[in-house]
Amino acid sequence: MRWDGGQVLTLGLIAAILIVLGSLVLARDGVPNLLALRHERQRLGEQAVAVLQENATLRDEIARLRDDDRYLERLARRELGLVGPGEVVYRFRRPPKQGAP
Repeated sequence: MRWDGGQVLTLGLIAAILIVLGSLVLARDGVPNLLALRHERQRLGEQAVAVLQENATLRDEIARLRDDDRYLERLARRELGLVGPGEVVYRFRRPPKQGAP
């Protein structure tokens, strides 16, 4: 069988294509790395959305703290245990736990 120039060129191109495909699949920076990068981009996008939502919530909280006196009062009472003028605080002792001397 004689090989003419077109057949040799075709076989050469096929071999080159197979080598390139093999390197894409098996190389460290090939398809597996591309898939890992896509997954990382997806994860970072979801994380960015979560951070944006948290920022929006915090901005709303800041606005309420600046503008809503009732909200600020409720928060101060709950978090700091503050008492208003004329109010009386009653504290009840808890019964001792069983087995405590």
